[in-house]
Amino acid sequence: MIERRGARVERRSVSRLARWGVPLAVAVLAATSGCSLISSDDSSSPAPSSSASTSSSPGSPTPSSPSRSRIPSSTPSNADPTRCSPDDCPELATPSAELMTSGVNSSNVDTAVPKYLTTLLDDLDATWGGWFGELGWGDPAPGRVLIESGTSFATECIDEDGASNRIPSDEANAFFCGVDEEPNGQGQETEGSIVLPVDTFAAIWDGNVFGVPSPIVGDFTAAIVVAHEYGHNVVFRMAEAFDIPERRLPQGKNSELFADCLAANWAATAYQRDGLGPKEILQVATLLPIIGDTGGAMGHGSAVERARALTIGLTGPQFNRQGQPVDCLQRYWPEFFEVS
Repeated sequence: MIERRGARVERRSVSRLARWGVPLAVAVLAATSGCSLISSDDSSSPAPSSSASTSSSPGSPTPSSPSRSRIPSSTPSNADPTRCSPDDCPELATPSAELMTSGVNSSNVDTAVPKYLTTLLDDLDATWGGWFGELGWGDPAPGRVLIESGTSFATECIDEDGASNRIPSDEANAFFCGVDEEPNGQGQETEGSIVLPVDTFAAIWDGNVFGVPSPIVGDFTAAIVVAHEYGHNVVFRMAEAFDIPERRLPQGKNSELFADCLAANWAATAYQRDGLGPKEILQVATLLPIIGDTGGAMGHGSAVERARALTIGLTGPQFNRQGQPVDCLQRYWPEFFEVS
Protein backbone atom coordinates (compact mmCIF):
# COMPACT_ATOMS: atom_id res chain seq x y z
CA MET A 1 0.00 0.00 0.00
CA ILE A 2 1.46 3.35 -1.02
CA GLU A 3 1.17 5.97 1.68
CA ARG A 4 -0.69 9.02 0.45
CA ARG A 5 0.45 12.55 1.11
CA GLY A 6 -1.33 14.58 3.73
CA ALA A 7 -0.72 15.39 7.37
CA ARG A 8 1.07 12.06 7.80
CA VAL A 9 3.87 13.15 5.50
CA GLU A 10 4.96 15.81 7.95
CA ARG A 11 5.15 13.44 10.91
CA ARG A 12 8.57 12.04 10.09
CA SER A 13 10.91 10.91 12.80
CA VAL A 14 13.88 13.11 13.62
CA SER A 15 16.22 10.37 12.44
CA ARG A 16 14.57 10.24 9.03
CA LEU A 17 14.68 14.03 8.65
CA ALA A 18 18.36 13.93 9.53
CA ARG A 19 18.84 11.19 6.95
CA TRP A 20 17.66 13.49 4.16
CA GLY A 21 19.99 16.21 5.41
CA VAL A 22 22.94 14.12 4.21
CA PRO A 23 22.26 14.26 0.46
CA LEU A 24 21.12 17.87 0.78
CA ALA A 25 24.36 18.91 2.50
CA VAL A 26 26.49 17.22 -0.15
CA ALA A 27 24.45 18.77 -2.95
CA VAL A 28 24.72 22.24 -1.43
CA LEU A 29 28.48 21.98 -0.90
CA ALA A 30 29.03 20.72 -4.42
CA ALA A 31 26.71 23.16 -6.13
CA THR A 32 28.03 26.18 -4.26
CA SER A 33 31.51 25.51 -5.61
CA GLY A 34 30.27 27.02 -8.85
CA CYS A 35 26.94 28.61 -8.00
CA SER A 36 24.45 29.18 -5.22
CA LEU A 37 21.89 26.40 -4.82
CA ILE A 38 18.98 28.59 -3.81
CA SER A 39 18.90 31.86 -5.68
CA SER A 40 16.87 34.90 -4.74
CA ASP A 41 15.88 35.04 -8.41
CA ASP A 42 12.69 33.05 -8.72
CA SER A 43 12.81 32.92 -12.50
CA SER A 44 11.71 29.28 -12.47
CA SER A 45 8.21 30.19 -11.34
CA PRO A 46 5.53 28.15 -13.07
CA ALA A 47 4.74 28.91 -16.68
CA PRO A 48 1.77 27.69 -18.72
CA SER A 49 2.89 24.51 -20.57
CA SER A 50 5.17 22.83 -23.12
CA SER A 51 5.28 20.10 -25.73
CA ALA A 52 6.47 16.68 -24.69
CA SER A 53 6.68 15.53 -28.28
CA THR A 54 10.23 16.70 -28.87
CA SER A 55 12.15 14.67 -26.31
CA SER A 56 13.88 11.30 -26.79
CA SER A 57 13.47 7.53 -26.98
CA PRO A 58 15.66 4.52 -26.05
CA GLY A 59 15.71 1.55 -28.38
CA SER A 60 15.15 -2.00 -27.35
CA PRO A 61 18.31 -4.11 -27.02
CA THR A 62 16.24 -7.10 -28.16
CA PRO A 63 14.60 -5.91 -31.39
CA SER A 64 14.03 -9.45 -32.66
CA SER A 65 10.96 -10.20 -30.56
CA PRO A 66 8.18 -11.65 -32.79
CA SER A 67 4.78 -10.16 -33.61
CA ARG A 68 4.76 -7.18 -31.29
CA SER A 69 1.45 -5.55 -30.46
CA ARG A 70 1.20 -1.80 -30.96
CA ILE A 71 0.36 0.40 -27.97
CA PRO A 72 -0.74 3.82 -29.22
CA SER A 73 -1.49 5.02 -25.71
CA SER A 74 -0.43 3.98 -22.22
CA THR A 75 -3.96 4.35 -20.88
CA PRO A 76 -6.33 1.36 -21.20
CA SER A 77 -9.55 2.16 -23.07
CA ASN A 78 -11.62 1.24 -20.01
CA ALA A 79 -9.45 3.18 -17.59
CA ASP A 80 -10.96 5.70 -15.21
CA PRO A 81 -7.90 7.74 -14.21
CA THR A 82 -7.90 9.06 -10.67
CA ARG A 83 -7.23 12.75 -10.19
CA CYS A 84 -4.11 13.52 -8.21
CA SER A 85 -4.56 16.59 -6.00
CA PRO A 86 -2.04 18.57 -3.92
CA ASP A 87 -3.51 17.09 -0.73
CA ASP A 88 -4.03 13.55 -1.99
CA CYS A 89 -1.38 12.25 -4.36
CA PRO A 90 0.43 8.91 -4.04
CA GLU A 91 4.02 8.80 -2.98
CA LEU A 92 6.52 7.24 -5.33
CA ALA A 93 7.08 3.76 -3.97
CA THR A 94 10.64 2.47 -3.70
CA PRO A 95 11.16 -0.72 -5.76
CA SER A 96 12.57 -3.70 -3.91
CA ALA A 97 15.19 -4.40 -6.58
CA GLU A 98 18.69 -3.15 -5.90
CA LEU A 99 20.23 -0.78 -8.39
CA MET A 100 22.89 -2.49 -10.48
CA THR A 101 26.33 -0.90 -10.73
CA SER A 102 27.55 -0.64 -14.29
CA GLY A 103 31.00 -2.19 -13.92
CA VAL A 104 32.02 -0.25 -17.04
CA ASN A 105 35.70 -0.40 -17.95
CA SER A 106 37.76 -0.08 -21.12
CA SER A 107 37.55 -3.80 -21.89
CA ASN A 108 33.76 -4.25 -21.59
CA VAL A 109 32.37 -0.87 -22.63
CA ASP A 110 30.63 -2.27 -25.73
CA THR A 111 28.46 -4.61 -23.66
CA ALA A 112 28.40 -3.04 -20.19
CA VAL A 113 27.05 0.37 -21.25
CA PRO A 114 23.97 -0.95 -23.16
CA LYS A 115 23.31 -3.38 -20.32
CA TYR A 116 23.48 -0.61 -17.72
CA LEU A 117 21.22 1.71 -19.73
CA THR A 118 18.70 -1.12 -20.10
CA THR A 119 18.82 -1.77 -16.35
CA LEU A 120 18.19 1.91 -15.64
CA LEU A 121 15.18 1.93 -17.94
CA ASP A 122 13.85 -1.24 -16.31
CA ASP A 123 14.15 0.38 -12.89
CA LEU A 124 12.46 3.58 -14.07
CA ASP A 125 9.63 1.52 -15.59
CA ALA A 126 9.14 -0.29 -12.27
CA THR A 127 9.30 2.89 -10.19
CA TRP A 128 6.97 5.04 -12.26
CA GLY A 129 4.79 2.08 -13.24
CA GLY A 130 3.76 1.63 -9.63
CA TRP A 131 2.78 5.28 -9.30
CA PHE A 132 0.79 5.28 -12.54
CA GLY A 133 -0.87 2.03 -11.53
CA GLU A 134 -1.95 3.49 -8.19
CA LEU A 135 -3.71 6.29 -10.06
CA GLY A 136 -5.14 4.16 -12.87
CA TRP A 137 -3.16 6.02 -15.51
CA GLY A 138 -2.00 2.97 -17.46
CA ASP A 139 1.54 1.82 -18.20
CA PRO A 140 4.08 4.67 -18.57
CA ALA A 141 6.81 2.48 -20.09
CA PRO A 142 8.20 4.25 -23.18
CA GLY A 143 9.65 2.82 -26.34
CA ARG A 144 13.41 2.33 -26.15
CA VAL A 145 16.10 3.16 -28.68
CA LEU A 146 19.68 2.30 -27.78
CA ILE A 147 21.75 3.49 -30.73
CA GLU A 148 24.55 0.93 -30.75
CA SER A 149 28.11 1.85 -31.71
CA GLY A 150 28.51 2.44 -35.43
CA THR A 151 24.77 2.60 -36.13
CA SER A 152 22.23 5.40 -36.39
CA PHE A 153 18.52 5.91 -35.76
CA ALA A 154 16.01 7.83 -37.89
CA THR A 155 13.78 9.73 -35.49
CA GLU A 156 10.41 11.16 -36.47
CA CYS A 157 11.17 14.28 -34.44
CA ILE A 158 12.31 16.70 -37.12
CA ASP A 159 14.57 19.74 -37.37
CA GLU A 160 13.18 23.25 -37.63
CA ASP A 161 13.67 23.06 -41.41
CA GLY A 162 11.36 20.04 -41.55
CA ALA A 163 14.11 17.55 -42.37
CA SER A 164 14.05 14.18 -40.64
CA ASN A 165 16.92 13.38 -38.30
CA ARG A 166 19.25 10.42 -38.46
CA ILE A 167 20.92 10.25 -35.06
CA PRO A 168 24.39 8.64 -34.82
CA SER A 169 25.61 6.61 -31.84
CA ASP A 170 27.91 9.47 -30.79
CA GLU A 171 25.27 12.22 -30.95
CA ALA A 172 25.99 14.60 -28.07
CA ASN A 173 22.44 14.41 -26.78
CA ALA A 174 19.77 12.10 -25.41
CA PHE A 175 16.10 12.83 -25.93
CA PHE A 176 12.47 11.74 -25.75
CA CYS A 177 10.38 11.82 -28.93
CA GLY A 178 6.62 11.56 -28.56
CA VAL A 179 6.06 10.42 -32.15
CA ASP A 180 8.71 7.69 -32.40
CA GLU A 181 7.08 4.23 -32.15
CA GLU A 182 9.55 1.68 -30.81
CA PRO A 183 9.45 -1.46 -28.61
CA ASN A 184 9.20 -0.87 -24.87
CA GLY A 185 10.94 -3.08 -22.32
CA GLN A 186 8.40 -5.84 -22.96
CA GLY A 187 8.89 -5.71 -26.73
CA GLN A 188 5.57 -3.95 -27.41
CA GLU A 189 5.51 -1.17 -30.01
CA THR A 190 4.84 2.02 -28.08
CA GLU A 191 4.25 5.57 -29.24
CA GLY A 192 6.68 7.89 -27.45
CA SER A 193 10.26 6.67 -27.08
CA ILE A 194 13.52 7.51 -25.29
CA VAL A 195 16.59 7.69 -27.56
CA LEU A 196 20.02 7.03 -26.03
CA PRO A 197 23.22 7.14 -28.18
CA VAL A 198 25.43 4.41 -26.68
CA ASP A 199 28.83 5.84 -27.71
CA THR A 200 27.90 9.16 -26.12
CA PHE A 201 27.09 7.45 -22.84
CA ALA A 202 30.22 5.27 -23.03
CA ALA A 203 32.32 8.45 -23.20
CA ILE A 204 30.94 9.55 -19.82
CA TRP A 205 33.11 7.01 -17.99
CA ASP A 206 36.12 8.51 -19.81
CA GLY A 207 35.31 11.94 -18.40
CA ASN A 208 33.59 13.28 -21.52
CA VAL A 209 30.03 14.42 -20.84
CA PHE A 210 28.28 15.40 -24.08
CA GLY A 211 31.56 16.70 -25.47
CA VAL A 212 32.60 18.55 -22.30
CA PRO A 213 35.43 17.32 -20.03
CA SER A 214 34.24 16.56 -16.49
CA PRO A 215 36.48 15.72 -13.50
CA ILE A 216 33.89 13.70 -11.57
CA VAL A 217 31.89 11.13 -13.52
CA GLY A 218 30.38 7.71 -12.98
CA ASP A 219 27.27 5.58 -13.05
CA PHE A 220 25.00 8.28 -11.68
CA THR A 221 26.11 10.85 -14.24
CA ALA A 222 24.57 8.58 -16.85
CA ALA A 223 21.64 7.62 -14.62
CA ILE A 224 20.39 11.15 -14.02
CA VAL A 225 20.47 11.93 -17.75
CA VAL A 226 18.33 8.84 -18.48
CA ALA A 227 16.01 9.68 -15.57
CA HIS A 228 15.59 13.23 -16.93
CA GLU A 229 14.48 11.93 -20.32
CA TYR A 230 12.13 9.55 -18.54
CA GLY A 231 10.69 12.61 -16.82
CA HIS A 232 9.65 13.95 -20.24
CA ASN A 233 8.03 10.59 -20.88
CA VAL A 234 6.08 10.86 -17.60
CA VAL A 235 4.63 14.20 -18.74
CA PHE A 236 3.73 12.67 -22.11
CA ARG A 237 1.88 9.77 -20.44
CA MET A 238 0.05 12.09 -18.03
CA ALA A 239 -1.08 14.20 -20.98
CA GLU A 240 -2.34 11.02 -22.67
CA ALA A 241 -4.25 9.90 -19.59
CA PHE A 242 -6.19 13.16 -19.35
CA ASP A 243 -6.09 14.27 -22.99
CA ILE A 244 -4.24 17.44 -22.00
CA PRO A 245 -3.54 19.75 -24.96
CA GLU A 246 -0.03 20.98 -25.68
CA ARG A 247 -0.80 24.49 -24.50
CA ARG A 248 -1.58 23.13 -21.01
CA LEU A 249 1.71 21.31 -20.56
CA PRO A 250 4.70 22.82 -18.69
CA GLN A 251 6.01 25.69 -20.82
CA GLY A 252 9.52 26.87 -21.65
CA LYS A 253 12.25 25.94 -19.23
CA ASN A 254 9.67 24.65 -16.75
CA SER A 255 9.35 21.66 -19.07
CA GLU A 256 13.01 20.85 -18.46
CA LEU A 257 13.02 21.76 -14.78
CA PHE A 258 9.98 19.55 -14.20
CA ALA A 259 11.84 16.65 -15.86
CA ASP A 260 14.84 17.39 -13.60
CA CYS A 261 12.60 17.32 -10.54
CA LEU A 262 11.00 14.01 -11.56
CA ALA A 263 14.46 12.56 -12.21
CA ALA A 264 15.37 13.46 -8.64
CA ASN A 265 12.18 11.78 -7.38
CA TRP A 266 13.54 8.57 -8.87
CA ALA A 267 17.00 9.33 -7.44
CA ALA A 268 15.39 9.57 -3.99
CA THR A 269 14.22 5.98 -4.35
CA ALA A 270 17.81 5.05 -5.19
CA TYR A 271 18.90 6.77 -1.99
CA GLN A 272 16.33 4.76 -0.03
CA ARG A 273 17.93 1.61 -1.45
CA ASP A 274 21.43 2.79 -0.51
CA GLY A 275 22.17 3.21 -4.21
CA LEU A 276 22.90 6.92 -3.87
CA GLY A 277 25.58 8.44 -1.67
CA PRO A 278 27.91 11.46 -1.54
CA LYS A 279 29.91 10.19 -4.54
CA GLU A 280 26.82 9.95 -6.74
CA ILE A 281 25.48 13.33 -5.62
CA LEU A 282 28.83 14.89 -6.47
CA GLN A 283 28.56 13.37 -9.94
CA VAL A 284 25.20 15.09 -10.42
CA ALA A 285 26.45 18.39 -8.99
CA THR A 286 29.43 18.32 -11.35
CA LEU A 287 27.01 17.69 -14.22
CA LEU A 288 24.96 20.83 -13.50
CA PRO A 289 27.36 23.45 -14.95
CA ILE A 290 27.64 21.32 -18.10
CA ILE A 291 23.92 20.89 -18.72
CA GLY A 292 22.79 24.29 -17.39
CA ASP A 293 22.12 27.04 -19.90
CA THR A 294 20.90 30.60 -20.06
CA GLY A 295 18.82 30.11 -23.18
CA GLY A 296 16.00 32.38 -22.08
CA ALA A 297 12.42 31.21 -21.64
CA MET A 298 12.88 28.13 -23.83
CA GLY A 299 16.18 26.95 -22.34
CA HIS A 300 16.83 24.09 -19.94
CA GLY A 301 17.39 26.46 -17.03
CA SER A 302 20.60 27.72 -15.47
CA ALA A 303 22.79 25.54 -13.27
CA VAL A 304 21.22 27.26 -10.25
CA GLU A 305 17.68 26.57 -11.44
CA ARG A 306 18.48 22.97 -12.29
CA ALA A 307 20.14 22.46 -8.89
CA ARG A 308 16.99 23.80 -7.24
CA ALA A 309 14.74 21.48 -9.27
CA LEU A 310 16.88 18.43 -8.51
CA THR A 311 17.04 19.28 -4.81
CA ILE A 312 13.26 19.74 -4.53
CA GLY A 313 12.78 16.40 -6.26
CA LEU A 314 15.29 14.71 -3.97
CA THR A 315 14.53 16.22 -0.56
CA GLY A 316 11.16 17.99 -0.89
CA PRO A 317 10.30 21.72 -0.88
CA GLN A 318 11.59 22.13 2.68
CA PHE A 319 14.66 19.97 1.96
CA ASN A 320 13.89 17.65 4.89
CA ARG A 321 12.29 14.47 3.50
CA GLN A 322 12.03 12.31 0.39
CA GLY A 323 10.84 14.41 -2.54
CA GLN A 324 7.63 13.31 -4.26
CA PRO A 325 5.95 13.90 -7.66
CA VAL A 326 3.40 16.21 -6.04
CA ASP A 327 6.26 18.53 -5.01
CA CYS A 328 7.39 18.79 -8.62
CA LEU A 329 3.83 19.29 -9.87
CA GLN A 330 3.17 22.11 -7.44
CA ARG A 331 6.41 23.86 -8.33
CA TYR A 332 6.65 23.41 -12.10
CA TRP A 333 3.23 22.31 -13.38
CA PRO A 334 0.50 23.57 -11.02
CA GLU A 335 -1.85 23.83 -14.01
CA PHE A 336 -2.14 20.04 -13.93
CA PHE A 337 -4.34 20.30 -10.84
CA GLU A 338 -6.72 22.54 -12.81
CA VAL A 339 -7.30 19.98 -15.59
CA SER A 340 -10.99 19.11 -15.76
